[in-house]
Amino acid sequence: MGFLAVNFAGVDATHVVLCMFAWFAQMGFHEGGHAWAAWWLGDDTAYLLGKRTVNPIRHVNWNDPMSVFNSVGLPLITSIALGFPMGMAWVPVGVHNFRHPARDHAIVAFAGPAGGFVVAVICFVLHFSFFPFFAGSEVKILAVFERLFLLTYVTAIIYSVFNLVPIPPLDGSRILYFFGNWRLRELLSRIEPFGFMIIVLLFWILPGSMLLNPFITALMKPYLVLPAMIWGGS
Repeated sequence: MGFLAVNFAGVDATHVVLCMFAWFAQMGFHEGGHAWAAWWLGDDTAYLLGKRTVNPIRHVNWNDPMSVFNSVGLPLITSIALGFPMGMAWVPVGVHNFRHPARDHAIVAFAGPAGGFVVAVICFVLHFSFFPFFAGSEVKILAVFERLFLLTYVTAIIYSVFNLVPIPPLDGSRILYFFGNWRLRELLSRIEPFGFMIIVLLFWILPGSMLLNPFITALMKPYLVLPAMIWGGS
């Protein structure tokens, strides 16, 4: 995947653990964002299932092997093989419970990536606050936390930007559906059964990830540049 903006070389046990923490952190806030927004707009489907929370454990359907694989197994495998967690999770949304289905579904869709951006902001604040201790330090535990903040920031940014791509079933398609005319809405509905194949073709076979690189690079610069500019280098 070309949009992995930071190269995490040297995959060891510590790195895998940090990858899984980063994955669960962004996943909990992302899916929790969907659930909170849906509940606020009148749909209690996710709430009744105990998913109106940022606790990632509640967003894994432990009695469903596919959910466990997508949300736990796949991120673990890719963390080991690629040095970056890749997985899937979802919360059920009862669109029929909304007063304004298209609009409210779009808001719920955006709430997921927004939750990921919240994780990124938290990581940025922590990184900025502790930067004077990180810079030039040879203390191993500080290096671990520095890497954790960076990896979680990168993971949250990548998943938030990726999910805003307007291809069903990604969140961006729900937003585009609300703003689109009837022809576009019909097109999105027709291609949704093939959405996963389109995503795989575009981002894993064709260089579609190049379209996301400018956005991810722009969001990475403040994290990498601002603390050093303000606090000074090591």
